[in-house]
Amino acid sequence: MWRNFREPAIAQKVALALLLAGFGLLIVEVRFEHQAVLGKKWQAWMPIIYSASMLISGPIALFLWNRGGRIFLSVAFTLAPILGLLGFWFHSKGDPWLALSKVFTVICMMPGKIPMDTGGPPVLAPLALAGLGMLGVLCSAACSTKPPEKNEQAAQSAG
Repeated sequence: MWRNFREPAIAQKVALALLLAGFGLLIVEVRFEHQAVLGKKWQAWMPIIYSASMLISGPIALFLWNRGGRIFLSVAFTLAPILGLLGFWFHSKGDPWLALSKVFTVICMMPGKIPMDTGGPPVLAPLALAGLGMLGVLCSAACSTKPPEKNEQAAQSAG
């Protein structure tokens, strides 16, 4: 059974299925974290709607892999880094450099001496969506065909 995972095409689809399952966890987490702003800001719905659409359309695209599903997933996963960067912009309140400087200042502080500032959303959290999308693009765009055997190559070059 596990020997099948050694085949690139099967391993590729399993990796994509696991990434798509990650969108299910992301829906739950973002829904929980955005609960206070969902009624106030339409932007808070963007990662939830995107993740739900990937959770629904992704398995269909895997089923239709050779009939456009692969291309669909490549394009669909490309939207995640865009949304992740947009979320990073929203979470940093339009000033990503200031937000990053605060994050790096805290990293350099002594543990236990860090002031608890609850002044906004977690700045780097949306980049998880970007990372999930980049992995998905890589997995769906990777060539999963088996390379021809040496004997087949020799026969083709001789003929």
